[in-house]
Amino acid sequence: MTQDLQVEHMPVTAHIARFILTLQMGAGFAGIALCVYLFASSGFAAPFLLLLLASAAVTALLWLVVARWPSRRRPVRWAAIAIQAATGALILAKPLFDSDISLFSTLFQSAVPAATVILLAVPSTARWFGR
Repeated sequence: MTQDLQVEHMPVTAHIARFILTLQMGAGFAGIALCVYLFASSGFAAPFLLLLLASAAVTALLWLVVARWPSRRRPVRWAAIAIQAATGALILAKPLFDSDISLFSTLFQSAVPAATVILLAVPSTARWFGR
C-alpha cells in the first residue's frame, strides 16, 4: 500500500531568488575568468589580484548558498540576504570612488540585489525556510 506524502513546494519567490543567485554565480565565474585575464595581461599587478580574490570569494559564497538551498535551513536564507545586502551596498558606494559613474546606473545596478533581498524577506519564503 502506498502512502500519501505531503510535500511542501517551494514558493515562487524562493524559486525566483534562487534563479537570480544562480545567474549571479554564473556571472561571477565569467568575472573570475576576466580577472585572471586582466591579472595575467597586466604583468601580475596587485590590484588585479585583489579583484580576482574578491570575485572568487563572492562567487564561492554564492555557490555555497545555492548548493545548500534545498536544506531549507534559516541560516541559508540569512546568508543569501547578507550577500545581496553587501553587494547592493558596494554597488551604491561606487560613485564615492569614481566620479564618472552616474547615479542612474548605480541605482539600476543595485535593483537586482534589492529585489533578491525583498524576495527572500517575504513571509512565504521565510516560512518555507523555517521548516
